[in-house]
Amino acid sequence: MQFANVSAYFIYPVCVSKKIRTYPFIGEVNFVKSRRARRFTLTVKPWRGVRVTLPWYSAWRDAEAFMLQNTSWIKEKLRLAVLYEQAAPKTLSDEERKLAEDQLRMKALAYLPERTAILAKDHGFTYRRVSIRRSRTRWGSCSGVNNINLSIFLMQLPSHLIDYVILHELVHTVHKNHSPAFWERLEHHTGNARGLAREIKKHRILPLAPASN
Repeated sequence: MQFANVSAYFIYPVCVSKKIRTYPFIGEVNFVKSRRARRFTLTVKPWRGVRVTLPWYSAWRDAEAFMLQNTSWIKEKLRLAVLYEQAAPKTLSDEERKLAEDQLRMKALAYLPERTAILAKDHGFTYRRVSIRRSRTRWGSCSGVNNINLSIFLMQLPSHLIDYVILHELVHTVHKNHSPAFWERLEHHTGNARGLAREIKKHRILPLAPASN
């Protein structure tokens, strides 16, 4: 009986030390509890994304509130991180490339379907569904049955060009080619269809290539 009483002191509750959540316009955020942390800290790193470190006994909701108070800072750091990733894509290992693309995919899933729904409603379009793919040959496409496919690499573009690509594909739900009627309709919805088309040609889809052996 004495041993049973003593052993009870060694039963500890299981504590969760990490949570991963996804937010619109930001993507995946890693929340990590640390026994060494004395305050909330926020980091954004290329290929690793957003991380919030919090003291062990802090509440998750307080860490989330801290993160949400700094969304403007996070967005700017993510923009710079993407530029850094683009500048040195061939330095990545296979594991780093997969991690980077997985993070882009999470951001795309958190943002692109919702943004497509908003633009479709605002501009009077209907479509069947949105698929997010790792396409390296085109930013987006629209099938014959009005399924819209969008590349995860859209998340490397400025927001106004993301909207342009989505509207481009939404117009394809009505006009299946690039006829004058297509461009007239796209101009109506964007206000600068030809200019945006020229601007997006200055951007390339930059796959995150593995390191050379």
